[in-house]
Amino acid sequence: MLQQWKNLSNTYKILLTMLLFIMLIQLVTLLYVWRVESTILLQKERQNLNYQLKIDAKLLGNKMERFQKEIAFLATLEVMDDILTHDIDKRIAVLLEKKAKDLGEGIVLQVINSQQRAVASSIQASQDHHHYLTFEVPLNASFDSRREMGQLQLLYPLNNLHHLQVTNPQQQLWLTHPSYPEFVQHFSAQEHIVVAQNLQGKLQGWRLHLSYAKAHALSSIQQIERILLIAFLISGIAMLLVVWLLSKKQIELLHHTQEVLALKRTFLSTMSHELRTPLGSILNLTQHLIISPKVGDEEIEMLGRIESASEHLLSMINSLLQLSKLESNSMSIDPLPLHPNEVVAEMVEMVEPLIEEKGLSLKVSLLQENLPITSDLNLFKQVVINLLSNAIKFTEKGSIEVSLSQKGEAFELRIMDTGIGIDPSKQSELFCEFYQAHSTAIKHSTGLGLALSQKVAKLIHGTITIQSQGVGRGTVATFRFSSL
Repeated sequence: MLQQWKNLSNTYKILLTMLLFIMLIQLVTLLYVWRVESTILLQKERQNLNYQLKIDAKLLGNKMERFQKEIAFLATLEVMDDILTHDIDKRIAVLLEKKAKDLGEGIVLQVINSQQRAVASSIQASQDHHHYLTFEVPLNASFDSRREMGQLQLLYPLNNLHHLQVTNPQQQLWLTHPSYPEFVQHFSAQEHIVVAQNLQGKLQGWRLHLSYAKAHALSSIQQIERILLIAFLISGIAMLLVVWLLSKKQIELLHHTQEVLALKRTFLSTMSHELRTPLGSILNLTQHLIISPKVGDEEIEMLGRIESASEHLLSMINSLLQLSKLESNSMSIDPLPLHPNEVVAEMVEMVEPLIEEKGLSLKVSLLQENLPITSDLNLFKQVVINLLSNAIKFTEKGSIEVSLSQKGEAFELRIMDTGIGIDPSKQSELFCEFYQAHSTAIKHSTGLGLALSQKVAKLIHGTITIQSQGVGRGTVATFRFSSL
């Protein structure tokens, strides 16, 4: 997966990153709404219910006060105190009946005498006060206000308190009292928001409750959650679709690239083989003419140039052939035991005349112990000689230092020169094929040396790094390798 990501173009990477970022925002928003906003909304709903409950409690209290005022008013009528006359009692009963009818809700009005016997009532049957909420005021004689003749009572059916009305159909309002178990209602705290308030006045000892289903309270949040979840799923499907399309495109591109590379390798291999034969003949003829006594000095100088150019061209052809073999994984490795100390010393001795020709100083530091490793001798020599040749090629004055050290099971060959250095902005491209960091400063450079050396180094379990502080500040080439 990581390799596929690295192989994607920057445009694809930006597109996938944006999709992932959008999905992350949707997921975070969904979790925030689910966890935080739901809690906040429930708290606000609880506050609203408490406020609404206070209003409902006040309305219920006002209703009870109104009943108390009604019977207090009736008690002030002069006809009420004459409850001993049977004819008057009938007239009072008719009055109570009409008033009870006006009040509605099954209310009963009755007058009882001092012996607690009903002498007048809005209905004929006796009432069981246990099923009523009783409101009463004393009836005093009109001729003597200090003399209590009886009581006027308003009986409010408790059954009416079972069905308290609320404006929101998703809410429920009810009363509870310790003495009336039939008023108890059971609600799940996990499914409902329930608030309660103790009542005062005539309803002292009663408790008013208001509940609201959480499912309805959170309906708006749940709609948002559903929208976010659908958007998240759509984004996920779009992400998978994009990845599938990109993968399909990458596979097609990979097949096309492999075909192109195969054609390139075939072309390079064929052309290189075709060029090597006539080029070898040119070199042989040129070298034969150079040693011929019939050729003058001017012709020898010209033939020398032909020989130099032919050798450069032959070197490029050989590099292309080797590069083609490396890319097609057709280059074989011949692992043999070798001593890095001896190989490095041999390569340094080989290029030492070139170093002396330029007047450069040379410092060599090898391992104290001549430790053996297993590697391909020819490929190992090729990497070392290429790095030494580069150091000599790009150094006109100063020195070259060669050091070989061991770090654990790995070895490190460092070649440090005081040459022309490399611009830091160009160092990332050094191992690209045909790339030349100093195309104008050095002639007869193909730009294949470092690219080929890196591929060969990796083939024998090694790697090359090039570091420079900048132009004119020298270069450090490091070849890290280990035993095969």
